[in-house]
Amino acid sequence: MAGTAIPERPQIVRHGRRLEYFTIVLNALEGLIAVIVGGFAGSISLVGFGIDSFIEVTSGSVLLWRMSVDADVERRERNERSAAKDSGKYVSSRRSD
Repeated sequence: MAGTAIPERPQIVRHGRRLEYFTIVLNALEGLIAVIVGGFAGSISLVGFGIDSFIEVTSGSVLLWRMSVDADVERRERNERSAAKDSGKYVSSRRSD
């Protein structure tokens, strides 16, 4: 592994943000299609799948917000704690009772 360059943190964060934007767009389209098709087909489970995709979009948005201050270590830590709490709320809202 000699000669393998380790990317710097800003480069990794930029890559992560691009991936998260892609994921948000994909989940939004997936949710929209599932809700529309599920509505026409009368499929509650398909509509539920679409709603779940929208919850994932919200969680992804929290992650983007967390990464928006990555260069500032103090704000990064504060956003990390807040994002963990918020993401936990979204994930727990998805669990079935």
